[in-house]
Amino acid sequence: MNKLIVEICIGTSCHLLGAQDLIETIQELPEAERARVEFQGVTCLKSCGKGPNVRINGVTIPSVTPQQLIDIIRDNLFK
Repeated sequence: MNKLIVEICIGTSCHLLGAQDLIETIQELPEAERARVEFQGVTCLKSCGKGPNVRINGVTIPSVTPQQLIDIIRDNLFK
């Protein structure tokens, strides 16, 4: 089973706009879901003014909230 690759920008702008909340959201996922997610911190996704930014399986998504991140992860895990 392939893991879902979730990259969260941890650059200065995204950090100030809430990237830490997104990291905590991933860490708090139920273990069954967390085991299927490969989390990576990256320094820039080239959309600094629209952060926090997330890239999931190569697709960059700007202005992500913790709830949106959960929804996106679950949508991708349970396709």
